[in-house]
Amino acid sequence: MKKSEFEYVVQFIVNQLTMFLIEDNGCSIIEALDIIYNSRTYRLLRDKGTGLYLRSAAYVYEYLKKETNTIFSDDL
Repeated sequence: MKKSEFEYVVQFIVNQLTMFLIEDNGCSIIEALDIIYNSRTYRLLRDKGTGLYLRSAAYVYEYLKKETNTIFSDDL
């Protein structure tokens, strides 16, 4: 996979994660992107060796939710 293709896939997943966070938690785009870009999940997504970028956005979101469950636990 070319670097540009990899970047496209990662960005697509980030876009989907952003929408999921907004829909599920009512946060702003800025808040959602802050959560994503500062997460361990994002670092793993950017690491080709993990293969996480090959999974669906929904799969990656479940991973992100497990990592960030304390962020929104007060909202439940």
